[in-house]
Amino acid sequence: MITKLRGIATGVVLLAGASPAFANIFEPGDEISVQASIYNMHYSRDDHYIKYSPLLGVEWRRDNGWLVGAAAFQNSFGQPSQLVYGGYLWNLGNTNFYGKLTGGILHGYKGEYQNKVPLNYKGFSPGILPTLGYKYGQIRTEVQFFWTSGFMVTVGYSFK
Repeated sequence: MITKLRGIATGVVLLAGASPAFANIFEPGDEISVQASIYNMHYSRDDHYIKYSPLLGVEWRRDNGWLVGAAAFQNSFGQPSQLVYGGYLWNLGNTNFYGKLTGGILHGYKGEYQNKVPLNYKGFSPGILPTLGYKYGQIRTEVQFFWTSGFMVTVGYSFK
């Protein structure tokens, strides 16, 4: 699954960066960020949780702070899941730290796990994620907080 996700993300980045159709929508300072999860933790124990939830995401960050993105991952119960979202990124003063708040539509919690996320309807549910990040050159690392459930650490690379 990770190989397939990697291929999809690479294709999206190459298409977006190389396509003349997209050339006019990017502005100076915009960046495309590709991210992968390296660690996740739940605050409570559940025998059904998998140890590691692989994630691969692509995000378009505008220079004005607004962003849109998509991610494919295995949820805590091993089900293939997807997320599309929009949000805003705040640089925290003159540091390399930033905060981010995103909201979007989550898909993938089905069957016996459909009630593990709020407002789930046929596998679709809204989601809001606060994030704290750090940037070093074009490298990004983030901690996404899943409210009272847990958190995930991702690393990524941003193309300008």
